[in-house]
Amino acid sequence: MKIFDILRMALKNLFRSKVRTTLTVLGIVIGTTAIIIMLSLGIAMNVSYQEQMSKMGSMNAITVYPNWDQPVRRGRNEEWVEPKVSQTVLDQIAQIPNVEAVTPFYQTNVKMEIGKYLGYVNIIGIEPSAMPALEYKVSEGRLLNADDKLQIVFGFNMKDQFYNPKSRNRYGRMSYNEDKDFNFLEDKILMTFDMSYGERYPGMQPSRKPKLFRLEGVGILQEGSWETAYQAYMNIHELIKLDQEYKDSQTNVTDKRRKKKTEEDIGYQETRVIVNEIKNVLDVQEQIRALGVNAYSMAESLEQANKTQGVMQGVLGGIGAISLLVAAIGIANTMIMAIYERTREIGIMKVIGARLKDIRRLFLYEASLIGLLGGIIGIGVSYGLSYFLNTVGVQFLGGMGMGGMGDTKLSIIPIWLVVLGMVFSAVIGLVSGFFPARKATKLSALNAIHTE
Repeated sequence: MKIFDILRMALKNLFRSKVRTTLTVLGIVIGTTAIIIMLSLGIAMNVSYQEQMSKMGSMNAITVYPNWDQPVRRGRNEEWVEPKVSQTVLDQIAQIPNVEAVTPFYQTNVKMEIGKYLGYVNIIGIEPSAMPALEYKVSEGRLLNADDKLQIVFGFNMKDQFYNPKSRNRYGRMSYNEDKDFNFLEDKILMTFDMSYGERYPGMQPSRKPKLFRLEGVGILQEGSWETAYQAYMNIHELIKLDQEYKDSQTNVTDKRRKKKTEEDIGYQETRVIVNEIKNVLDVQEQIRALGVNAYSMAESLEQANKTQGVMQGVLGGIGAISLLVAAIGIANTMIMAIYERTREIGIMKVIGARLKDIRRLFLYEASLIGLLGGIIGIGVSYGLSYFLNTVGVQFLGGMGMGGMGDTKLSIIPIWLVVLGMVFSAVIGLVSGFFPARKATKLSALNAIHTE
């Protein structure tokens, strides 16, 4: 018999018992839908986590911190000194293979004035040449240049850090939420390390006039990264110089002592290391830790999360697979019942010359068609449920304060999952029909013909 004839015969036999076929297909639909939806939930969680991680910083960057487990002590009185990453360690890190750039961060808090607005700003000193490597991009203006001194780049949400000291809300508190009519790139910017600048407190007078620095805003970073949204960036060398001068002025340190301290004692609380490829991040991170400092990367967190997500997807997929296994048993039961009902038909086929492999193919095709049909319908149902979860489900969770922000999705069905679901359901049907098909080929032709 030709394959087309066997296939047509299989379809005819399936529609002979519509109710039984429908119920068997329904079992496959439920099983396929369960396994696709369960896996899609795990995929959506993994994608959401990766998106959140990417907003927190570059995936090929490593953040280096001092080793706080071994605080530095010096002097006879065991004076505690805040541990920092030295320039010597940075030079060693720069020699590690696959390291593209090493830039220390120098952080300090300043007070800024722009027109009638004041702001408490966390300002970060950075090597200007490292900004492109850190994937910093501007929405307006430009990044820092190597020869910049009092130039500054602002994070996208930095306006939220400024307030009008003369504007109060109904509770008598300063309001940060009003619209600010100033421009970082055009307006005059004053900076001071004196955090009391611009504030008036009853009965208190400033001990000395604060020193003000005129800054030039040259760029505003693009929106998207939480790491940079509320920060401002300056040339690290100029920021260290200004901050050190301010600290020395508060303690009346002489120029000679200031120079000595700057050369010998300066260190960094945080350093960013850029690796050429994400796949090399973990290896470089281990080599950095071997130098006696702490190192953290988004890639490490993502790897740990992927392991957890893998276990979770395995559990979710296993739950769906149980439903599909039950459906497979249903297919096997349906095919065995079909053999008992069509015993005489099988005997006649053998007598008129049908080959055993044709009879085997007939029942295998029937079982596979049940699985394939159930898989196709199950995929359609899965897309419907996925759409429901991503619309109604997201809105419901958003109303409860648990989600619903931006483009959050609870279910993601990639193409490979659709193909896997279809192939898996067809294979399940094929495997389920193997034993009944084998049983059909072993029936005695004479006994089958005499069966009522």
